[in-house]
Amino acid sequence: MNWGNSNQIFSQNVVGSRPLANALQDFQRARQQATMESLLGRLQGRSLELLSYHEVAEMLKVRGRSERGVKEIPVTAIVGSVGRYHDFSRSFLPRNDADAQRWAGVRAAGHVADLPPIDVYQIGEAYFVLDGNHRVSIARRLGLDYIHANVIEVHTRVPLSPDVQPDELIIRAEYAGFLDYTRLDDLRPGCDLRVTAPGQYNRLENHMEVHRFFVEMAEERDLPDAEAFARWYDEAYLPLVQAIREQAILRDFPRRTETDLYLWLATHQAELRNELGWQVRPNTAVTQFATHLKPRHRLQKVLDVMIPANWKGKPAANDWAQERLLDRYSRALFAEILLPLTGRQEAARQEVALAQAITIAQREHGRIIGLFVGEENESLTRAWFEGACAAADVTAVWGREQGSLPEVAARRAALADLVIVDKTTAADTAVTQIWQNCTRPVLLLAGQASAMSRVLLITSRPQQGNQQKETALFAAAYLAEQWQNQLVVSGSPNSLSLARAYLEMHEVNAEFVTVQGEIDTAVLSACDLVVLGRHGRYTAQLLPLLTVPVLICP
Repeated sequence: MNWGNSNQIFSQNVVGSRPLANALQDFQRARQQATMESLLGRLQGRSLELLSYHEVAEMLKVRGRSERGVKEIPVTAIVGSVGRYHDFSRSFLPRNDADAQRWAGVRAAGHVADLPPIDVYQIGEAYFVLDGNHRVSIARRLGLDYIHANVIEVHTRVPLSPDVQPDELIIRAEYAGFLDYTRLDDLRPGCDLRVTAPGQYNRLENHMEVHRFFVEMAEERDLPDAEAFARWYDEAYLPLVQAIREQAILRDFPRRTETDLYLWLATHQAELRNELGWQVRPNTAVTQFATHLKPRHRLQKVLDVMIPANWKGKPAANDWAQERLLDRYSRALFAEILLPLTGRQEAARQEVALAQAITIAQREHGRIIGLFVGEENESLTRAWFEGACAAADVTAVWGREQGSLPEVAARRAALADLVIVDKTTAADTAVTQIWQNCTRPVLLLAGQASAMSRVLLITSRPQQGNQQKETALFAAAYLAEQWQNQLVVSGSPNSLSLARAYLEMHEVNAEFVTVQGEIDTAVLSACDLVVLGRHGRYTAQLLPLLTVPVLICP
C-alpha cells in the first residue's frame, strides 16, 4: 500500500487558521500535563520516560526481524521510540516547546485514522515508533484505542510487555544474557526463568556450576555445557519448582516468580543440609520455608530477607495428611525414617528400633536418618548404625543435634515421614512428649520389632472442630492398600460408619469390630501393629498396656 509522502499533509496547514490555533492551544495543555505527569512520577518513584529502541534491542539480544505488514495495534502498547524518546513522555505527551508547530500541524490536519500508518518495531507485546511519533501523541491525546501501523517484529530471547519500567530492563537484559549463555530456551523450550530482582542470574549460574561439579565428580567425566545446563534444569531446578507448585505457595507471593522462590528455597535447603548433615528433600524444604512464613501478615516483606540459619520453626500438625496425600498413590508414605539415637545406652539397647526402621525402609524403598542426641559414644553408635544399614542394603544418613531427646525429635520430625522410638530406651515422660509434639507419625516400640502384617486401627468418635480425626485412618488405609496388610477397624458405631465409608471409597477391605465400652483385649492381642490418632479417645488409656508397636498419627 502506497501512502505517499506523509510530510505533504503538514504543508496543508495555514498559520493563523482556526484549526491550527485550536491545535496550538491543545499542545500547550498537553505540555502542562506532561510537566505535571513528570512531577507525579518523581514523587511516586516511577519512570515516565519513553524507552529507547536501540538500548532495549541491545539489552535483549536481537535474533532477527520479520515484516508483519499493516495492522491495528493498541496505542497504549507503544512504549518507546527509535530516535525521539526524549521528546515525549511515556504516555506520549509532548515535552519540547520547539515541537509546537509540528505537533499542531498534525493535530489540525484531520483525523488520525485518515493519516498514513505509522512505522513501528515490535518486541513481544511492546512497540517502538520508527516514524509517526506525533501521530501517536495525537492519538493518545484523543483517547484512541488503536492506530494503524506498519509492523516489523524484532525477535529477542526475552519478550517485553507494555508496562515494563526502565529499571526492569536491567533484569530483562540479564535474563537475555543468561539465555544467550545457557541456551536453555532452546534446550528446554517453554522454560520460564524470570526473576524480579537484579543480580539473580549470576546466582543461577553459580547453582548450575555447583550442580555440574558434583555430577562430574560422581560420573568421573567432563560434562558439555548443553548437558550440564539441561541436567541442572531437570535434576535441581524442576524438582524444587514442582514442590512449590504442589504446595501452591506462589499464591502467597503474587509479585514473585517460581525462579525467585527457587533461589530462596535452594539457599534454605542448603542451610538445612549444612545444619543437619543430610540432604533435605525439595518438598520438605518447601514445607519448612512456607510454614515459617505462615504466621506473618505481610508475607511479601519476608522475601527480601534470607531465612536465618538457626531457624527452629515447625509446621502445624494437621499439615501432614494433606502434604502427603499425593504420595499415598505415587510415592512411599514413609520413605524418610527419623531414628533418634542416644549415647547413654550401649548401641545394642537400640537394636530393636533400628531393626524396625530397616524393615520399613526396605518396604518403602526409603532411607533412615540416624539423629544422634547425646554426648557419649557417638562414634560407636554411628559405626553400629551405618554397618547395620549397609548390611541390609538400606541408605543411611547421619546427623547430630544438641538438646533434649523430646525437643530434638519434635523439632526435626517435620524433616521426615516417620519417627521411631523404643519405649525401653527413653523415660515415659520423654516418650509422651515426643508423640504429643511431633508433627509426623510416631512409631512407639515396646521392646520388640514387628512384621506389621495385621493392623488394628482404633477409631474414635470425631470431636466437633477436630481437623485431625482422619490422619490415623489415612495411614491405616495406606498400609492395607500398599503393603497388602490385614486391617481390623475397632471403634464406636459412629466412628466405624465414617471409617467404612472412607475405606470403601478407597476400595480397601477391612474387618470391623464395634467397641462397647472398653477395647477387647482379644482384638489387641491378635494384631502386631496398632494405629491411633494423637487425639483419639483411647490413645492415652491404651499406650501403657500395649506390647506391640503403636503408630500414633498427628
